[in-house]
Amino acid sequence: MRHLYLIARREYLSYVATPGFWATLAFVPLFMVLGMALPLLMEGTTPTRYFTVIDASGEYKDAIAKRLESQMQEQIKTTLNALESMPGQEEKVARAKAAFAAGADSETIKKELGPQASMAFSAAKRPAYILVPPPAPNAQGLRPYLLEEKLIETPDGPKTLYAAALFDTTGDVVDIDYWSRNITEGSLKGLIRRAVRDKMRSDAFSRAGIETEIVNEINELTPEISSLSPEKEAGNAKVTTRDTIPYFAAVVFAFILWSVVFSVAGMLLSSIIEERSGKILDSLLVAAPIRSILMGKLVGVAAVSFTLLAAWGITGGIMATLAGQLLPAGDGSIKGMALLSAALDPGLLVAFAGYFIFGYLMYGSIFLALGSLCESTQEAQTLMGPLIFVLMIPMLALSFAIKDPTSPILGILSWIPLFTPYIMLARLPTDPPLVDIIGTTLVMIVTTIFVMWAAARVFRAGTMNHAGVDYFKTLFRRKNRKMART
Repeated sequence: MRHLYLIARREYLSYVATPGFWATLAFVPLFMVLGMALPLLMEGTTPTRYFTVIDASGEYKDAIAKRLESQMQEQIKTTLNALESMPGQEEKVARAKAAFAAGADSETIKKELGPQASMAFSAAKRPAYILVPPPAPNAQGLRPYLLEEKLIETPDGPKTLYAAALFDTTGDVVDIDYWSRNITEGSLKGLIRRAVRDKMRSDAFSRAGIETEIVNEINELTPEISSLSPEKEAGNAKVTTRDTIPYFAAVVFAFILWSVVFSVAGMLLSSIIEERSGKILDSLLVAAPIRSILMGKLVGVAAVSFTLLAAWGITGGIMATLAGQLLPAGDGSIKGMALLSAALDPGLLVAFAGYFIFGYLMYGSIFLALGSLCESTQEAQTLMGPLIFVLMIPMLALSFAIKDPTSPILGILSWIPLFTPYIMLARLPTDPPLVDIIGTTLVMIVTTIFVMWAAARVFRAGTMNHAGVDYFKTLFRRKNRKMART
């Protein structure tokens, strides 16, 4: 045990004492902050954009204005649905929804919400586009405004003209010239197209003798779909954002687990290759047993990983708390906060830790064994190729798990020990059968023990007998000879 402790401490300190470790420790939380702050910053700083329409008939301009109002109503509805995921807001949001359905104004809706939710509602209600009267009668006159050489007058003061839509109607044909400096953004252009399309269809029905009111009533027909879960109580069976977030959190954790295990196993591989090529490993063999060296390296690098994960987890928890108190913005931030809350679920954290241990021991042992057979990274790449292809399978499966976490394919893959830590972690929120949880765990444990035993034999051959990348070929030849003799 003393040799194991000394080797583990040596491995741990060799990484912790490097500037790269502290840079990684600091940069990941920094990227987490940027990942949270940038979307909120972009959401909060994207300005309301002003556009104009030149339409001689005025009919299409009115249709676009109605479409903008309808879009704003849908945005308010979506925001209220998202606010349900905030803790302690269920009753307040229910009252706000009732007020919204009754046609109440924004101030009345905000009064029904708490201070934090009302701030999020105000941020989300800000319109993305505002229709303004044309400052010039044609495209030539609009050009200086579109080039920001001139500003338009609005109730909020002088503003930049973002875009202009010029209509040319000849009979049943409607041509629209859309002018804007932003040639890649298509949401406003799509809004105008949909509004004009509905207007053209309504006019076509009218010419066919069908009353416009009937057409509008038919167009407004749409089903109201409520997602309900049979696992919830009958009176509260509606599925909310809070119910769906754990599924996404589990998949995110599985991706993190894959990334950490792969990167840590890579650290072990590069470390053992460097020590073998530099004859450092020979010195360790003189001072400690092979089993202690193997286990010491695994334990030492695992301690490095747990140090990083603990620091990042604490940082994430602090960020979640601060963000909940200081950054109540729009719909995106609300869902982000719900995702962080789901990620801090103790059951998910315990499962993550358990699957990390066995996943790391399996892949770490394999990488150590492969590294002991290689004199250089070039030799390691020849052995790593097939293993990388195997590791890509759970990545592809996790991408599919976001859409269908109950897929039978995921159930089959979870019984493959090399994939179990990632696939089962993503399946946990779906409450898989107990036989799957227990069975896959037992198979994973047995496989981990076997892999570590086999890796110890390969490690011994690579370090003591100086076996190379052709070790497996030689091993198979020996087995074939023994079988031929018998």
